Amino acid sequence: MSPEYEIKLADRGYTVDVRRLDEGGLLVVKLGSQSFTLKPMLNDDGAWTVNDTAGDHSVRILKKAGSKVSLEVNGQACDIEWVRIRKQEERTRKATSASGPRVDGGVYPPMPGKISEVLVKLGDTVKSGQTLCILEAMKMFNELKSPSAGVVKEINVESGSSVNPSSLLILIE
Repeated sequence: MSPEYEIKLADRGYTVDVRRLDEGGLLVVKLGSQSFTLKPMLNDDGAWTVNDTAGDHSVRILKKAGSKVSLEVNGQACDIEWVRIRKQEERTRKATSASGPRVDGGVYPPMPGKISEVLVKLGDTVKSGQTLCILEAMKMFNELKSPSAGVVKEINVESGSSVNPSSLLILIE
């Protein structure tokens, strides 16, 4: 899955798509209709050097607060607000088996059934292994647990919903 983001910079909105080009750390960043190949490298002082075909750029994260980030790029300060977008086709991927394609951090039911209770709300912080919802299947109640610690970013189900193993119920990031 490639991350796609909406960012706000200087009161202008942009859609940004980030894809890993190779295991060496090269990224292809698409901003609108323009595409850039970048190589970010973390320096010993915590700053980043980002190389593009024009040269090196110094990037330092000054402050992070939720979806807002203050950066210093080549000595110039800028504020960015971002949100991650999940494409609809990624949300509704069909799993052909238990090892089929899945969204990282996604909670999927192990079998078809009906959700009898959702125990979390959007924005809740959860622990790894925490029960998120209850699945009723084959006259049994199954606790569906969080795969990791994080924040509930999506809830795609409610009490009474019928689900199958390809249904993304809850997303934890």
